[in-house]
Amino acid sequence: MMNPGEATGPDPWVLSTDDSAPVAGGGDHPLAALTGYHPTFTGNGYLAARVPAAGNGFAEIPVRTQFHVVGLYTGQAGEWSRKAGLPAWSTLDVGDDSGTFNGAFAPGAGIRGGEQFVGGQESVDGDWASLGSAAPATTAHGITRYRQSLDLRTGVITTTARWTSPAGRVMDVRYELLTDRSRPHVAAVTVTVRPHWDGRLEVTDALDGRASIRVHNTRTGTAKGRIWLTTAAEGSGVPAALVSLLRSSTAHPYAESEGDGSVENRVVTNVVAGGAYTFTKYVGIATGHDSEQPLALAHAAAEEAAAAGYTRLTEDNSRSWRREWEGDVVVHGDVRLQRHVRAAKFYLLTSVRDGSPWSPSPAGLSSDGYNGHVFWDTETWIWPSLLAQHPHIAGSVLDYRVQRLDAARDYAAESGQEGARFPWESGLHGGEDTPAWAPFGRYEQHITSDVALAFWQYWLATGDEQWLSDKGWPVLRAVADFWATRATAGADGSHHINGVIPPDEYADEPNDDSAYTNVAARASLRFATEAAALLGEPSDPRWEVVAAGLVVPFDERRGIHPEFTGYAGQLIKQADVVMLAYPWENPQSDEVSRADLTYYGARTDDNGPSMTDSVHAVVHAHLGDTKAAFRHTKRSVEPFLRAPFDQFAEGRTGGAFTFLTGHGGFLQVFLYGYSGLRWRPDRVELAPILPRELDGITLKGLRWRGRTFDVDIRQDTTTIRLRAGDPIPVASCGHQYLVPSGGEISVPTRPPTPPQ
Repeated sequence: MMNPGEATGPDPWVLSTDDSAPVAGGGDHPLAALTGYHPTFTGNGYLAARVPAAGNGFAEIPVRTQFHVVGLYTGQAGEWSRKAGLPAWSTLDVGDDSGTFNGAFAPGAGIRGGEQFVGGQESVDGDWASLGSAAPATTAHGITRYRQSLDLRTGVITTTARWTSPAGRVMDVRYELLTDRSRPHVAAVTVTVRPHWDGRLEVTDALDGRASIRVHNTRTGTAKGRIWLTTAAEGSGVPAALVSLLRSSTAHPYAESEGDGSVENRVVTNVVAGGAYTFTKYVGIATGHDSEQPLALAHAAAEEAAAAGYTRLTEDNSRSWRREWEGDVVVHGDVRLQRHVRAAKFYLLTSVRDGSPWSPSPAGLSSDGYNGHVFWDTETWIWPSLLAQHPHIAGSVLDYRVQRLDAARDYAAESGQEGARFPWESGLHGGEDTPAWAPFGRYEQHITSDVALAFWQYWLATGDEQWLSDKGWPVLRAVADFWATRATAGADGSHHINGVIPPDEYADEPNDDSAYTNVAARASLRFATEAAALLGEPSDPRWEVVAAGLVVPFDERRGIHPEFTGYAGQLIKQADVVMLAYPWENPQSDEVSRADLTYYGARTDDNGPSMTDSVHAVVHAHLGDTKAAFRHTKRSVEPFLRAPFDQFAEGRTGGAFTFLTGHGGFLQVFLYGYSGLRWRPDRVELAPILPRELDGITLKGLRWRGRTFDVDIRQDTTTIRLRAGDPIPVASCGHQYLVPSGGEISVPTRPPTPPQ
């Protein structure tokens, strides 16, 4: 297996693991390709699949394969919602009368049933805990010449192998699995078999209920060449439907069967040694969010896909992905860092799409990690990396909050405030979905400001005044009203926000005047004031009174912001006060930002989440310390990656997987850290700087108010190229520039400053 830090071959867009050398003799052997193996996943922003080593179907270990679709949540009175999962729709197994290809990857005798490994997931009171020890090499029964790859350009996962069945028959097998970016309700799996024997080949198309999570009332049906299944999320009753059509170039009899929440269609065909036999299943998936008749929609989607054919699907899918990859991040001079960056961007895009009003959870569509709930992870860590190059998708993600504004208003009213209070964890309806045992739902109220910051950034980046009026203003106004009534006035005219938990969740008892919470609330109040002026709407005078009076703790002797009133220097979990500099851009000197960074860097748990190092890298870059910025860039990615497909785990030893929050934070280092990119209403602001360890960074397809531009950062000079749109005003290091339509300008790249 390739080391996850090394290039996998001549194509830098393809991540792979292989054990492709021929093996002498038959029998079983440990596949080197599957040592420490963590299966990847792919998705089109509506539906997704984790794909096991066999390239299709369902597997329990080393990470349970799950199959998710947006918006499929449970709902029980008095309980928090959870993400429900679909049956495994990717099963397309092949074999003879002695065994099957998928069966060759079944756990060996050395693996206990149900054992979990690092990167696996286990429910613990509604959250996810890090697990066990690394998985041993899987014993593959009769498998040689194995290779599995993920093409980041298209999301297609390809698996090839030579399989010797228990009866000694040899066949070469090639799978491809795609989730069609151009058709949200469509996925496809194709397998080509090249037998080295004459006889009967069995092919099984299945919807495998073993993968189902928290669904009930499952019904199945069959017809010639077609199987279907309907089910519903527990409690909420949200229905889902799956249809699979099996197609091949050869005629064969069908044998359908149903049972235990599964349905399959088995075909048998005669094959000749040296021939090539291809079978393709076209899958349609829909839920009650899409149609009052999801089964009819799933049928239509599968039929349309089958009529188009697999070649057309791959072409349309590739075309759609090419449009997304117009926004690229190119890292010059570090092949493996380039690979990490592109993988991070790919995994974000698998769980979001234009026109889908659903917000990604920390694990996106890869699993039901953290119950599939929406946290500040979206607005603070994932979303900014979408906004820079995909504002159309970023706007769709914000629709999730817009559609749940009434629920946020109700939540504020329940706690005696005006306006809107967004829940710490949100699911189907937008009520508080934090498990009752956790204090964060009651006290980690800064998320309401995190939502406001994303809405304000969207306005700054797009300049869409109609959006601001229809969607942005109602949210910003409601957030400001919440903080205006949540803050408590002091006798001296000051204002305080008491009884909160800051981003540092080690401070899990309510504290007063969290620096982060108060700075974020102050900014949110002023966002609303500015939005009112832009739209000619009335501005509540309380907003500025409270904003001006909010107390932000500051230790004059140390020159730092205490995390909250009474903070005594104890260990913290993750970045908190450092985030005043970024993303909040609190008006403070570089000396204060540097002091905060130094003070809290020494007090942050080394086993905390990757986003701490991401934001530290951004702030170090802002301060000009490229050596420290690059060190934290590496720290924000390398300990968290899981081989062989560069997926983040939440922690160094396990946790939620695949952790999109980590991927999003890591990408911000390049999009906003080394570029210094900040959104302004009248210009784009840049402060480019480059670590000596890199030859350059090119940000392609950045978007600002109808313009598309690139930023190419080199050691001495940075070039801004305007690819489309009107001339773009740029501010960089105190100078003002105007990039002409279709032209480019050069600005100095900041030299590194000596560490303080």
